Amino acid sequence: MAVRTSKFRHIFGDRNVKSYNGVPISKNAHEQDFCSVNPKFVAVVAEQIGGGAFFVMKTDRIGGIDASSCKISKHNGAVYDIRWNPFNDNLIGSACDDGLIRLWNITDEKGVESNHSPVQTLKGHGKRVGGLMWHPSADNILASSSYDNTVKLWNAETAQQVSELSSFTNQITDMSFTADGSQIGTTCKDRKLRIFDSHTGEIVVEGLGHDNMKVSRLRMLKDGNILTAGFSSMSSRCLRLYDPRNLSTKLEELPIDSATGSLFPYYDPDLNLVYIAGKGDANIKFFELASGSVYYLNQYNSSDAQRGIGMMPKRGLDSNINEVARAYKLNVAKKLVNVIPLKVSRQSKSFAEDLYVDTAGYTPALTAEQFIAGENKLPITVPFLELQAANSTSKGFTASNDNPEEYIESIASSNGADPKEVEALKAEIAALKSAVSEKSATIEAKTSRIEELEAENKDLNEELDKVRGEIAELQKNGVDSD
Repeated sequence: MAVRTSKFRHIFGDRNVKSYNGVPISKNAHEQDFCSVNPKFVAVVAEQIGGGAFFVMKTDRIGGIDASSCKISKHNGAVYDIRWNPFNDNLIGSACDDGLIRLWNITDEKGVESNHSPVQTLKGHGKRVGGLMWHPSADNILASSSYDNTVKLWNAETAQQVSELSSFTNQITDMSFTADGSQIGTTCKDRKLRIFDSHTGEIVVEGLGHDNMKVSRLRMLKDGNILTAGFSSMSSRCLRLYDPRNLSTKLEELPIDSATGSLFPYYDPDLNLVYIAGKGDANIKFFELASGSVYYLNQYNSSDAQRGIGMMPKRGLDSNINEVARAYKLNVAKKLVNVIPLKVSRQSKSFAEDLYVDTAGYTPALTAEQFIAGENKLPITVPFLELQAANSTSKGFTASNDNPEEYIESIASSNGADPKEVEALKAEIAALKSAVSEKSATIEAKTSRIEELEAENKDLNEELDKVRGEIAELQKNGVDSD
């Protein structure tokens, strides 16, 4: 691969990395990175016999699993993906083999909330849920992909489905929002690239992607193009660039190597950098996007294979050491999560403005309701130093659901409750609703009768006033009222 002359040419990673140790990382073969990170927490899908689980560890407590860590295990099947909310560092979603999506509130002090139950459960997929992705600018809008060959968008607050993307004929392998969230790009094992309207679920454009049926992934770039990572017809790994206006022809193909592990792309829209980690590889490759092309820069090498990696959002990086990315590498064999700062070498110790441009902050550009109404906006960006100084305060999450029977059923399903107890609760709710309905009917009837009596009283008062007026007129004319 040709090497580009760039200020990012010499990105390097520390050799003496710090690690979380004793973490039983999942050995499941599902094609996800099994790690999600934000400035407060590191979450890792865990190996567990029976059900599924993930660990949450604090970013400022690197070392062994201790009292500050928590294990969330109330899943009825294996956990396939976990994703932190981009606007709430305390809210994480988990995708599960049982077809449910659970949202968990992780408190700064005590970890998962004391009842050890999800704060919301999203129910609607017919098969296992394989992937999650939050909307980049709308609050609490979550996308999920499933083995039922659909992608659903949810309002996480109300647990209501917003839209559905279908037309897939095989397993969905990846999805990515455009910068303003108006569209979603997808890859699928049927080898097709599809772009959907995120509001209506309608296909905007589709075309043939990578020639091989192995897993491919994509990222929607801020310049409007699409970057894909997958395999060629000869089963070699490669990156491709597509123009969404014409998916029939790729803009560029950059060969990588002939290894067999699927590729995980991590895109930095602020600096136009892409980090590529291969499943089973021991390295992380760095690429730069410029002038409609992809350029190889450098790579971080190690001796241990990675199951996947999680990448710290830009707001969690350390500008004092010129850190442009931070990878959390999963080492299944040694039960380690290696923390790898990726830095740019600079002689000056002053703040590097060119490395830390304005970036997405904690404030969503849209509410869920505005997105549902059809609005689109780019993320709100703020100066890096202001964002770093502000950081995130502990935020709660308030779920609302207009259907209590459905809510109880979903929560009970999440926690493995006795079906008889669930039915009893649903029957009690039905009885209460019936009683409320009867009382409401009685109140409505009495209110109607009161309105009738008030109308009759008004007529009588008017008649009385009329008679009094006639009497007064007669008295004025000297006529005896008798």
